[in-house]
Amino acid sequence: MEYRKRFAAKSLASATLIVLVLNQTGCYSTQSGWLPPSVSRIFSPAPLIPNPLVVPSADYETVWNKTVAVVDKYFDIESENRLARTIRTQPQMGATLLEPWALDSVTFHDRLEASMQTIRRFAIIKIDPAPTGGYLVKVEVRKELEDLAKPDRQAAGRAVFSNDFPVNRAREIVGPVPVPLGWIPRGRDPNLEQAILAGIRNAFFL
Repeated sequence: MEYRKRFAAKSLASATLIVLVLNQTGCYSTQSGWLPPSVSRIFSPAPLIPNPLVVPSADYETVWNKTVAVVDKYFDIESENRLARTIRTQPQMGATLLEPWALDSVTFHDRLEASMQTIRRFAIIKIDPAPTGGYLVKVEVRKELEDLAKPDRQAAGRAVFSNDFPVNRAREIVGPVPVPLGWIPRGRDPNLEQAILAGIRNAFFL
């Protein structure tokens, strides 16, 4: 009988302790059960950084140099026009799943897309004075898809032995001139823009 009383007392104490721990950690009830807020914060999307980003610094040279240093981690700089307050980068081929050291493909979906297709990106950064003081850093990352008439190194539809002979034939073009192949614009890449903006923010606020 005494053993049962001790067991009941221990069970009551354990239940009380669990309730206190849940109250301290701030767990809440949902339709699917109890979820601690820490787990929801881990899997919740990060808050978006405003683009353009306000940098509270009056030193234009510092803002320019730190911005260039952050962008240089993702792209090679093509030109720096301080009068136009514009930084342009060279096109960068999209990083695939086999290139974890490259940072231009931010998400897994971006790396998978670059592994299946030829994707390239380039960035245009504008640094303008802010109305409230400091500077506005605007980041635009453009993404393009390679335009090919057929898959590269396609052998289908040809004979095993090549029958191409270097015969000169003068031909007159009749009709519209076909548009040369190149790159198809795919819009902006918000994931990489957010990554660059986060690097610029950390360079000034951390």
